[in-house]
Amino acid sequence: MATLTMKEIREMFMERLNIKTIDDKAKLKDLGLDSLDVVEMCISLEDSTGIQFETTELNGIESVADLFSTIEKKLNEKAE
Repeated sequence: MATLTMKEIREMFMERLNIKTIDDKAKLKDLGLDSLDVVEMCISLEDSTGIQFETTELNGIESVADLFSTIEKKLNEKAE
């Protein structure tokens, strides 16, 4: 399984949204993402990195910062 860095994940996120920069303070809904979009992205990350997200974790994601913080936490747990 490939190990993606947070930089690569950010780039994938921006590419998916077709944007050149991302503000971590931005709310996902303001970027046009709903909860299903977040779940789909996390499932894709699970497939490519081997990390696993709990439903309760995904329910708490409202901003870009929340999303990246959760992903980074999962990557760090996997590395341990």
